[in-house]
Amino acid sequence: MWIQPKELLLPSAFWIAEMHSRYFVLQKRRSHGESRGFGSILVGTYDSMMNTKPAPYRILHQTPSSEVSYEIAIGITQDEIVKDWEWLQTNLFKVLDEMENEDEVTNFTICKIQSLYTQNNQDDTGESADFKVMTSQFRQIFKMPEEEQLVNSYSATYVKNKIPRQGQLYISMNHVCFYSYMLGQEIKRIIRFAELEDISRNANTIYLKTTNNMTYNFTMLFNASEAHLLIEQLNKMAIQQLIHDPDSPVVDHDPSNFARLGKKTSKKPVLLRDLTARQKSEEFRIYFRLPQSEIIDGKIKANIWTPYSKRFNSGFIYLSPNFLCFRSDVKDLVSVVIPMKTIKSVEKKDDGQQRFENQIVIITSENVPFMFAHIVDRDVLISKITDLLARIHVPVSRERAKYDISWSKQTALMNTYKTQFSSEIVQKQEEKMLRWEAHFRDFGRGIGMFRTTDVINLIVEGIPDKLRQEIWLIFSGAIHDKEMNPGLYEDLVEKAACIKNCFAHDEIDRDLPRSLPEHPAFQSTDGIGALRRVLQAYALRNPQVGYCQAMNIVSSVFLLFCDEENAFWMLASLCENLLPDYYKDKVVGAQIDQGVLNELVETHLADLHGHLEQLGVIKMISISWFLTIFMSVISYESSLHILDCFFYEGAKIIFMISLQIIEWNRDKLLQCQDDGEAMLVLQNYLEGIYNPEYQVPPTTDKRKMERKTQTQTVQTLIHEAYTKFGEEITQQRIEELRNKHRRLTMRQFDIDNEKTIVKAYVQNPYFSRNELHMLLTIIREEKHALKSLQQQQQKVQCPLSETPQLVPQSPSRPAQDSSTFGGRYEAYSVNYEVFHTLFTELTPWRKCVSVDIGEKLFRLTDKRGTGFLDFGQLINALGLVCSTKSMEKLKLLFVLHLPPLLSKAEIERSRRPRPRTKDDAEEAFEAEDFFDNDASESMEALPSPSDHNFDADDFALISATQHLHNLAGISGNTFMDLSRTPNLSLNSNTSSLAQRSSTFYVDLPGLQGTATSTDAGRDEDEAPRGLRQQGRFESIDTFSDISDLGAARMTPPGAGMGADMAAGAASAAAADQMLLNVETISNFSQISDLVAATRQERADSTATDSRSLGSLGYLLDQPDEGASGSQHSIPHMRKENFQLLWRSIIEIMGLVQDEEMQRAFENLLEMGNSNIKKEPSLESFTQLNLGGSGDEQPDSNGNPTTPAAEPIGTTRLFVALEEELRQASGKAKATTSSGESSSSSTNTSESWHISISQFIATVLTVNSVVRGFQTPIQISEQIEQLQKKRRKCLSTNY
Repeated sequence: MWIQPKELLLPSAFWIAEMHSRYFVLQKRRSHGESRGFGSILVGTYDSMMNTKPAPYRILHQTPSSEVSYEIAIGITQDEIVKDWEWLQTNLFKVLDEMENEDEVTNFTICKIQSLYTQNNQDDTGESADFKVMTSQFRQIFKMPEEEQLVNSYSATYVKNKIPRQGQLYISMNHVCFYSYMLGQEIKRIIRFAELEDISRNANTIYLKTTNNMTYNFTMLFNASEAHLLIEQLNKMAIQQLIHDPDSPVVDHDPSNFARLGKKTSKKPVLLRDLTARQKSEEFRIYFRLPQSEIIDGKIKANIWTPYSKRFNSGFIYLSPNFLCFRSDVKDLVSVVIPMKTIKSVEKKDDGQQRFENQIVIITSENVPFMFAHIVDRDVLISKITDLLARIHVPVSRERAKYDISWSKQTALMNTYKTQFSSEIVQKQEEKMLRWEAHFRDFGRGIGMFRTTDVINLIVEGIPDKLRQEIWLIFSGAIHDKEMNPGLYEDLVEKAACIKNCFAHDEIDRDLPRSLPEHPAFQSTDGIGALRRVLQAYALRNPQVGYCQAMNIVSSVFLLFCDEENAFWMLASLCENLLPDYYKDKVVGAQIDQGVLNELVETHLADLHGHLEQLGVIKMISISWFLTIFMSVISYESSLHILDCFFYEGAKIIFMISLQIIEWNRDKLLQCQDDGEAMLVLQNYLEGIYNPEYQVPPTTDKRKMERKTQTQTVQTLIHEAYTKFGEEITQQRIEELRNKHRRLTMRQFDIDNEKTIVKAYVQNPYFSRNELHMLLTIIREEKHALKSLQQQQQKVQCPLSETPQLVPQSPSRPAQDSSTFGGRYEAYSVNYEVFHTLFTELTPWRKCVSVDIGEKLFRLTDKRGTGFLDFGQLINALGLVCSTKSMEKLKLLFVLHLPPLLSKAEIERSRRPRPRTKDDAEEAFEAEDFFDNDASESMEALPSPSDHNFDADDFALISATQHLHNLAGISGNTFMDLSRTPNLSLNSNTSSLAQRSSTFYVDLPGLQGTATSTDAGRDEDEAPRGLRQQGRFESIDTFSDISDLGAARMTPPGAGMGADMAAGAASAAAADQMLLNVETISNFSQISDLVAATRQERADSTATDSRSLGSLGYLLDQPDEGASGSQHSIPHMRKENFQLLWRSIIEIMGLVQDEEMQRAFENLLEMGNSNIKKEPSLESFTQLNLGGSGDEQPDSNGNPTTPAAEPIGTTRLFVALEEELRQASGKAKATTSSGESSSSSTNTSESWHISISQFIATVLTVNSVVRGFQTPIQISEQIEQLQKKRRKCLSTNY
C-alpha cells in the first residue's frame, strides 16, 4: 500500500534488497520468511523487544548522490508489494530517467506518491498504515478471521516460569492475545474475554485468571491503566452478550453508532476511540437517566448561571443527538437536562470586558433561559448545537392498525380508590406539597429543572401522592422513552390481546390475584385489567424478558400513582435501565447484585460477614429484597418511601438500605445458629418498619393486623443509610463490583450445571468424576469457539465448513428434544463439528485417515437422529474408544466398517482417485452418482429420521428402483419422478439431492404393534404411525435409537394369525402377472405393483431379518454383551469393507504391521474365500440381512440365512424381473470370455465375507493388536493438551 513518504537518514542492516532500479529499491525484513539464520533471529528478537514490528516489505526512493531515502510503500505480502513495484516500473521509471536534476526527480516522486496515497485512502476507515500492518500481523500470527477486529496493541512483558518474555499484547473485540519472539522461540497465548474469571491491576501489572484456573501476568511500562480499563470493558461486553444471547457469543461493534460530528483529531485507532465513546456514553446515560440510544457526541468546559443562588457554577456541557446536559464539577451541586426538541433559540451574549465572557443564552419552548459562560470554544459549541438541531427528529404518533378490542386507559387508581387518611397525615401531605411548589418556583419544573442537593432532601422527606407520577417519570427517565415512542403502548396492548395460548400470559393471569391484594384497587376488575394489559404489553415489547415474578408487584404500585401508559414506561425503565437483567431467566441481575452486597458486607461489616457467609443468609435474603425493591418484605406505605429514593439514586439505595438493616441487627444475627433463625430475625425487624407520615387505616391493610411490634421508622432508616454509606457507595463503585461479580456469577452457573450433570453420570464405567468435569469444560469451550466462528462467518454469508450438517434445523423440528434435554443438559449436548473435534483430539483412533471413523461413530451414536449427542451418549462413544476393553473396541471397529456406514462409493474412492476424463466419469457415474467430494455429504440427502413424509411406499419404491438401477445400469433418478418423492433435502439450496438414490438405503425390520395387516393396499402412513407410537423414528440409512440396538427378534406383523400362506400366495400371484421390460418401465401402474410386492415382502419378513445397522449400536450402551447370539446379530462383512477395516487397524497401530498381523490378515482372507458359494443368484436389492447367528452358513448373497423361509412370490418376482431386464438390455451386452471372467470375479468378490466371530477370534491372537487396544488413554491428559494447544494457538479444527 502507498503511504505518506517518510524520510530515512541512514540505511538499515535489518533489510535485504530484493529488487532495485536507479531510483527505487524493494526490501524485505530479515526476520520475515523461512530464513532462520542468526541475523534473522536477532532482527526478530529486536522487533519483539523494541515493539517495532514493521511491515515485512517496503519500497524506498533514493537518488544515487543523496544519503537520504524515502519510504513510499509497504506490503504485508510479496504479491502486494510487487504490485506496487510493477506500477512504478510502468509509470515512473521512464519518466524519471528523462529528468536531469535529482532534486526534480525526488520532488516529482514525492508529489506523485502523496497523490496516490490520498486517492487510495478517500474511502478508508481512517486507520494509519502502521495500524493496518499491525492488524494484518495479528490475524496472521493468531489465525484470526477477518471479522475479528483489533482494538489496540501494547508493549508488554509476560512472565513464564520466572522468565520474562518481552512482546506485544494484542486486544481485539473478543480476545486478549500475547506474542513474543526471542532468539528463535515463539510464545503465543490466546485468552477469550468470556472465559476470564478475574481481572485486576497492581501498578503497571495486569493480572488475568481464566475459568480453568490459568493465570497470566502482563507488565507494561506505558498505558497499563488504559489497557486494564479496555480489558474490563470488553469482558463486560462479552459476558453481557452471553447473558442476552448465548447462541451468538461474539461481541459485535457497529462504528456508525458512534459517529460524531466534526473531524477526529486523535491518533488512536478508530475502534479504540469508539469503545471509549461507548463507555463514556454509558456513564452519561446512567447519570442523566437518558434512553439507551443516546450516544455522547462530546463535552466542553463551561459555567452555568444558577438563578436560585445568583452565581455561576463551573462544570461541563455534554451533547448528544437529543439532549444538552450540564454537570457541575462539584458532586451533586447542580445538573441540568435540556431536550434538544425544546430549544427555541441559541444566542451569543457579549458583556464587553466584564468578568464572564464567551456567554451564550439558550431559550426553551417554555421561555426558560439557560445562561452559560466561560465556554472554551463558543463558536464550535454553537455550530454543534445548530447541527444537532437541524438533525433532530420529533416522533409523532402514526396511523396504526385497528383491532376489534374495546378498552380504555386506566387513570391512576389512587384517584378512583381513594384512601381515607387521618387529618394529621393529610396536613403533612399538604405541607410537603407546599415545599415542593416553592422548590419548583426557584429551581424550575419538569425535565429542565435544576437538579441539586435540595431536590435530594425533598425526596428523602417523601414525595406527595399528587406529585409521584411526575417525579417518578422525570428521575427514572421513563418520560424520554414515552415521548420517543408515541402510540406504542396502545399498539402493544391490542396486539397482545390477540395472542392466544401464550405461556407468558398464563403466568401473568396466575399472578394477578397476588399483586398487592391488600389494596382495594386490585380487588376490582379495573385494577386487575389495567395490570394485565401493562404486563402483557411489556412481555410483547421485550420477549427476552417476557414476564417474571415480582414484575406484577412493582407494576401494581406504579398503577396506583400513574396512569396505565405511564406505568408501562415505568416498568420498561425499571427492567431495562435501572435494574438491568434482574427479570431475565435465572434473575441473573439480582444474583449479580447479591454478590455485590456480599462484598459490601465484607468491606463495611467485616466482623459480621464471616458469620453470615457460614449461615448462607445473604443468598436467601437478597433476591426477595432486590426484585421487589423491598415491597414484599416491608409494609406498602414504608416501601413507597424507599421507592421514591430509588428512582433518583438507582440501585445505590438498595445496597445502602440492605447494609443498614443488617447493621442494626448485628448482635442478634451473631447469636443465630442457623439460617432459619437469622431469617426470622430479619423478617420480624422488616415487618416492624413503619411510616408515621403515611399510615394506611387498618381496615384496608390485612397484614397490619398481624404485624408485630414496630421497630423503626422508614425515615430514620433512609436517613441513617445515607449518613453511614452514602459517601462510600457510589455508582462507579457499584459498576466496578457488578463487572467483577458478573463474571463470577456466570462461572457459578457453569459450576452448578456441571455438578448436576456429573452427579447424574458419575456411575458411568469409563470416566471418573474429575474427568467428567474436565470433559464438560472442554465441551463448553469448544462449543463457544464453534459458535463464535459460525457467527463471524455468517456476517459474510460464507459456509462454516465442508463438513455436512447431519440434520436440517428448522422451526418445525427443534435441534434438541425438550423432553430429553433440560436447560442444563442442553448446554452440554454436542453437534457433529464439536464431536468430531473431540474425537480427533482426545481419542487414539484419530490416527485412522483412510476412513472417517469420527463421522461413522457420530451417526451410529445419534439415538434420535437429531444431529446432536447428549452428554451420556458422548461418554459412551468416547469412553469405549479410550477404554481397555479390546474385544468391545474390535467389535465397534468392525461395525463402523459395515455398510451403510461405510458405503461402496467410499470404498471405490479410497482405492482410486476421482475420474478426470469424460469417459471415465461416465463409467463411474453409477458408483459415485450419490456422492460428492466428501462421503459424509451423502448424509445431507438422507431423509430425516423423523420425516413423516417418508413412509413405507417411499421405501418400497426406492428399493425397487435401486434394484432396477443395478440391473439396467441406468441412473436411479429416472424412476424418482414416478411417484411422490420424499423431502430428502436439508434446504432449498440442496433440493437437487432430493432426486438422488442412495446405496445407503437398507430394508427395515417390521415392528411389533405397528400393523397387523399384510394387505398390499394398506394405508401408506401406517408404518410411520407405528413408529411414532413407539416414540422413535427410523430412517432408511441407519436406525437411530441406539438404546434399542441389537434388540431381540420381533414377531412379524400378522404372525400367529394364519395369514402367512395367504400373503405368500398373493405375492406369487402378483409376481406371475408382472411383465416388465425396459421400454415400459416408466409405466406407473407396473411400478406400483412392484412397490406393493416389495411392501408385501417387508411385511412378511421375520423379525430376525433385521436390515438396519442401527441395531448394532448396542455396543455403545451395553459393551459387555456378546457379539452374536439370539439377542444380537451382526451382519457379515464383504471383502472391500474388510480391506479398509484392516487398513484402519494398521493406521491405529501406527502404520506398523508385524508378521503376526500379516498372518492374521491372510488367515481372514482365506476364511472369506472358504465362505464363498459359487452358484449364481440374484443380487439382493438390500445391502444387509442381519438375521441368523454368526456360525451358520451364508445364503447365496453372502448374507447369513434366517430361520424363516424366503417368500416364494418375491423370489419369483425378482427372478422374472432380472431375466426380462437382461433380455431387454440384451445383446449389446453379450458376454465374451473376458466379460465372463470379469463377471465371475465380481460375483466371487461380492459373495466373499467373514463374520464378526471369525474376525474377533483371529485378531485376538495378534499380541501387538491386543496390547495396542488394551492401552488405556487418560482422557484428562488429552484434554489438558488440547486446552494448551488452544491457548498457544497450535491447533484449529474448525
